[in-house]
Amino acid sequence: MNDQAQGIREAIQHIAHAVKPGGTLLVAEVTEVTETDCSVQLGETKITKVKLFSQEADPGNILLKPKVGSMALIADLSFGDLRDLVLIWADKISSFKFEENGLVIEFDSESKKIDIKNDQVGLKDLFQSVSDIIKQITVSTPSGPSGTPLPPTLTSLNTFETDFKKLLK
Repeated sequence: MNDQAQGIREAIQHIAHAVKPGGTLLVAEVTEVTETDCSVQLGETKITKVKLFSQEADPGNILLKPKVGSMALIADLSFGDLRDLVLIWADKISSFKFEENGLVIEFDSESKKIDIKNDQVGLKDLFQSVSDIIKQITVSTPSGPSGTPLPPTLTSLNTFETDFKKLLK
């Protein structure tokens, strides 16, 4: 056997022996969910403290919250020791949050609301500002400044405010 083939064979054997039996991905049923982790049922074994964040050490930039009763794909970062577990995906998600460099986008099916903001402004606050500006708007007329909007416009603005507050966190 030539040196190159021998090197490839040794590399494959090294990789094969580095992974413990049992694999690193598990499928389990979600039984409880908190803000940062969940518990799952894996056969007869209940496993707690499965991280919901996308990274192990610090909270990652993606947070998935599964619904209780959903089936979840779990990564075992301890290679079969069933510790350092992280949720990868679930078939039923109650909320999804992405956070990076001050940008936050969240979809929450429990509250039926979304949140979009950065470290300077949020979409809900922006819509509120627009509504407040329109309610107080005056324009120049030949006889001086106009008054504030008439009742039909105020009614429409109130409906707009009610609707965006139903949608945005």
